Amino acid sequence: MQKLASQLLFFIGFSLMILGSILFMASLSGVAKVATIPAAIFLLIGVLFALFAFKLVHRLQYMFLAAFFIQLGLFLLLIILKTIPYPFSKVWPAISIFAGTALLPAARFRSNPSIARFVVPAIAFIVLGIILLVFSLDIVTFSFKRFILTSWPLLLLFAGVFLLLLSMYPGRNEKDDNQ
Repeated sequence: MQKLASQLLFFIGFSLMILGSILFMASLSGVAKVATIPAAIFLLIGVLFALFAFKLVHRLQYMFLAAFFIQLGLFLLLIILKTIPYPFSKVWPAISIFAGTALLPAARFRSNPSIARFVVPAIAFIVLGIILLVFSLDIVTFSFKRFILTSWPLLLLFAGVFLLLLSMYPGRNEKDDNQ
């Protein structure tokens, strides 16, 4: 019971530190403190999942969610504080990149050797996010529709490579069946 109370105090203390830091940065930059609430909520959710992942349950899903929400909260905070000079409507594909990068610590958090089952989708999410971000920020001169219409065979190629890589690393159930 005392361990749970200690972990609850840790979460509350860390949450207050995050909230205080965000509100302090908002007051220094002249941004309304209310505008930072979504970023603070995502960061607090991420810290809560990190607490579950490291201290309470030790589940892989919680590690993924912790990494994802912390990245999303920091990203929103940087947009609100105008550190990232684009509105969210232009940089939303970064969420796909965050999903991919959140899979990487989740894969390291897992103890068995099926890391490729996480790395391949992580790379796919990151590449998809980068491609969408390039089109969203108007870095290239042609449209996304034109890109898809002219390069759809590449999508088939990458899907095939993805499926081949996944088939090379059998899951836990398949290893048990072979023994």
